[in-house]
Amino acid sequence: MEKKPFAGTFERIDEYRWKLPVEFMPGMRVPGVIVASRQQLEELRMDQTPQQVANVATLPGIVEHSLAMPDIHWGYGFPVGGVAAMDVRNGVVSPGGIGFDINCGVRLIRSSLKAEEVKPKLIPLMDTLFALVPAGVGSQGKIKLSPPEQRAVATQGARWTVEHGYGWPEDLDVMEEAGALANADFD
Repeated sequence: MEKKPFAGTFERIDEYRWKLPVEFMPGMRVPGVIVASRQQLEELRMDQTPQQVANVATLPGIVEHSLAMPDIHWGYGFPVGGVAAMDVRNGVVSPGGIGFDINCGVRLIRSSLKAEEVKPKLIPLMDTLFALVPAGVGSQGKIKLSPPEQRAVATQGARWTVEHGYGWPEDLDVMEEAGALANADFD
């Protein structure tokens, strides 16, 4: 994919939210909203990541907005850091909506089990996964962090986890930007 500067305009919603109006591109069903600092937004203008936000806004059944979180960057299909909700009746399922970069947080585990073997045990399996894998707002995990530690994790990323024994140095070698965005700004 060739990267070229973004030529669109953004409407400021507040200090950290920027709207890409539906008029930007024919076919947009909803506006795009990018959560970013002014500096991040200027960096985004250097490629077509905002165009990907607009592309997502054209998907059938999209609800309210095509969203881009502060970690937004060039992806395949959705921008990495892109989020969209789809209407269950009229929406689409997009495999491009998960992010494809190394550090996207999506994990795949292969098993030799067949669907018919797993189906009767699916509810207990999901309950166990939800109990063991912290996820979502307000989730509880085994690691308790103070506010300064939370700030450090947010800005240092995977490097923090390695330094505190939750990963191996070689993990950083296979993560985009060694597991931490260069311009991470906790504020």
